[in-house]
Amino acid sequence: MENATHALYMAAAFLVFISAFSYSLYMVNKLNTTANTLVYRLDETNYYDSLDLTELIADSDNTTNSYKIVSIDSIIPVLYKYYRESYTVRILDEDGELLQLFDTTVEGEVMTATNLLSSRRTDRQKALLSLYGDSDKACYMFGAPWLGSTNKDTKERIDMYISGDSGYINNTWVDYSGNYLRQYEDRQFQEIFSEYTYEGDTITSEDGEETLTGTRQTSAKIVITYQLLP
Repeated sequence: MENATHALYMAAAFLVFISAFSYSLYMVNKLNTTANTLVYRLDETNYYDSLDLTELIADSDNTTNSYKIVSIDSIIPVLYKYYRESYTVRILDEDGELLQLFDTTVEGEVMTATNLLSSRRTDRQKALLSLYGDSDKACYMFGAPWLGSTNKDTKERIDMYISGDSGYINNTWVDYSGNYLRQYEDRQFQEIFSEYTYEGDTITSEDGEETLTGTRQTSAKIVITYQLLP
């Protein structure tokens, strides 16, 4: 009889433990959901509209283009989406010279090339660094240190570029005080919104143009170019 009573006590204690454990898991999950919701709502860039491709106008068999005149107020939300939606943003001056590039693929290659010894760099990597690794050029990328933590550091890089700030990102000094978006607050840009299909790898030359090489499965790429108007 005593053993049966003891067994009942143990069974009851086990049921209480299971109930308490289940409730604890529920509360942890609830807290996690609440925290994620708060973080999402605090980041105002989550409320920017996604790109709408339905308004594009086809002008050739493999290229689609759309043109309009915009201010920096239209450019800013596009910048905050480029690394999430995997498209390219190019910002040019009045003469078509590249001021800044936002492209996670190119940035990743620049970061890799920067960390290699010069003797071990491929021709492509040398070409990329001649354009994006030269501190005398407006489109200098500082070695793309923001790719260490895409959501946090890439957003910080965009913040700096928009406002003309400087600071450390992953122990690398990034300085946009001489080349930033808000200096064009009273200017207009021509937006060229294009999507094209291609086969092969791409190599970016010093003038920012891309050349196809090699063989690879056909892919599509979206490029948004903002050229400063006189």
